[in-house]
Amino acid sequence: MIKPMLLLGLFLMLGTQLMAAEGAAGRVLLRADFDHETTSSLTRALLAHKHITLAEGAGPDGSNAIRVAYVGYEMGSERVGVRHPLGAIVNQATLSFDVRFDEEFQWTLGGKLHGLGPKNPITGGRERQPDGWSARIMFNQDGHCSTYLYDQDKEKVYGIGRRSAKPVFEPGRWHHVAIQVGLNSPGEADGFSRILIDGEEVVHSDKVMFRGVGGSETQIQALLFSTFHGGNSPRWTPVDAQGNPTTVYALYDNFEVTEGLAK
Repeated sequence: MIKPMLLLGLFLMLGTQLMAAEGAAGRVLLRADFDHETTSSLTRALLAHKHITLAEGAGPDGSNAIRVAYVGYEMGSERVGVRHPLGAIVNQATLSFDVRFDEEFQWTLGGKLHGLGPKNPITGGRERQPDGWSARIMFNQDGHCSTYLYDQDKEKVYGIGRRSAKPVFEPGRWHHVAIQVGLNSPGEADGFSRILIDGEEVVHSDKVMFRGVGGSETQIQALLFSTFHGGNSPRWTPVDAQGNPTTVYALYDNFEVTEGLAK
């Protein structure tokens, strides 16, 4: 016969394991698939941008998607950026989405993709701040990708990160992309960011000091929809056969932010 105290201990252990499993799976903080949420705040914000349109039936499973126009100019392509609150404040989160770069897409020297940030993200070469940081993805030359992180290293002007060992993006093909962010203890270099493409980890940046101080304003609380070529020279610009700036496109679908380290 199992003693009552032992039985209680087993129940408590089982409950702890279940809660741990639930935490690992992660609660959904934000989701947009552009099918049944055309009135959601995120979808409205995205479709209000002049370079984003609804692409009906163009998603990976015949569902709706959005199409982003990368309009070339002398220093890359015009910025397409929307910052959206998650409605929660967490220390670890995963952003995932599907992307299909068109057959004619040009990688040039690279460009930015989406990510996560705090209340006041640091991007665009702005000076590092103790309460500011950001974690985004870059697409690179030949279809590589890299982490693009604004940390607390004040000697750096732009973001830092690591590049995938091999190309991971193929034009004309749908890819499932995920970026995981684990914040550091305030003032310590123990944060990390990982990129997974089609379920495989391709980049891992560790020992990152995202934030220099604590407080809820430094925790993960915003989706950074951020994509463009660039770039501070014409070498980042998509061009036509005559060498003039041109417009290329990519489709996106199934955005989801979850708490924890989902794939």
